[in-house]
Amino acid sequence: MVPLARRYLFSDKIRLAIAAGGVAFAVLLIVLVQAFFQGIIDQIGRFASAAPSDLWVMQAGTPDPSHGASILPNSVLSDLQDVPGVAAAQPLLGRAMQVGSARFGFVMAVPEGPFQAQTIEAFGAQSSPERGQVILSAVLAKDIGAGRGDAVDIAASSFEVIDVSSSLVGSFSVGALLDSQDAAQLFGDPEAFSFALVFVSQDADPEQVAAAIEDQVPGTAALTPQEFADVLRQEIEDGLRPIGAVLFGLAFVVGLAVIALTIYTSTVERTRDYGVLKAVGASPGQLFAVVIRQSLIVALAGYVLGSALGIASGRLLQDAVPQFVLVFRWQDFLLVLAAVLVMSAVATLVPVRRVASIDPAMVFRA
Repeated sequence: MVPLARRYLFSDKIRLAIAAGGVAFAVLLIVLVQAFFQGIIDQIGRFASAAPSDLWVMQAGTPDPSHGASILPNSVLSDLQDVPGVAAAQPLLGRAMQVGSARFGFVMAVPEGPFQAQTIEAFGAQSSPERGQVILSAVLAKDIGAGRGDAVDIAASSFEVIDVSSSLVGSFSVGALLDSQDAAQLFGDPEAFSFALVFVSQDADPEQVAAAIEDQVPGTAALTPQEFADVLRQEIEDGLRPIGAVLFGLAFVVGLAVIALTIYTSTVERTRDYGVLKAVGASPGQLFAVVIRQSLIVALAGYVLGSALGIASGRLLQDAVPQFVLVFRWQDFLLVLAAVLVMSAVATLVPVRRVASIDPAMVFRA
């Protein structure tokens, strides 16, 4: 029955191509949505995990640097040193600000501290810029069309780009590194910082130290890098999950409709053939297998084509729009394959009922 299923489908190659193309479009949309969603999660997690510290300390209630500014007075640094288990605290400045004419980037600076050089290197730069200079992430530089030696406006001040780093970490990989005095002036509060990167003593438990910090230093929240990454990811997931679900559902319906219409049309056209097969003794299971295999061929052809187009178009999108970060994972392709197989199964329900209702006696009627 497999050759028969193939023969029915390939008898009209244009219709088969249109059907496979429709499924491929649905797969393409699902693949890109999944890759974009995962790319955002990956990038936001990198920022939290890049710091070489054991804990992130920030203003309570402002864990997401993309949507709120954490502001802590400099006195917090000395307060942290009084907490048992804290070995050192490195201040970090960071805030989303306008970079260039119409782009927001995460502007950072690493003030003097016990782990200044180590922190700068961990965030992807070789050294801190001097006054009036800036290092841009490659994504941000490409987005605003800036290169080494160019002048870039950040808020109301102009800075010279001294380097473009592909490894500079920022929120969503859109980062800019400044001198700490320049950053403090831009942020409008030279007596404050944004985050404290806390290093705990060798024999201390980071989670216990985090609890002690929140208890002894009012107005602060202390999180491990993994907890901070989870908070950032959860913020993004909560915002994007409904959109992703809608797009996924629309793509699924499109693919389902294309397969169902193609197989149903083919079944109606072959009604007499199915009647002949019934008349010569083909079992219902064998006839259903013909319909199901046709559906599978269309679905799998669309899946292969759509997946290939998704990867190819993803690369083109990243070149054209640098902030469009895509991460393709094999788990996501398995998820899409499962969705396609469900499409294929559901799409056969009406055609199978049509086949089941065919009366073999029709073959012998005039």
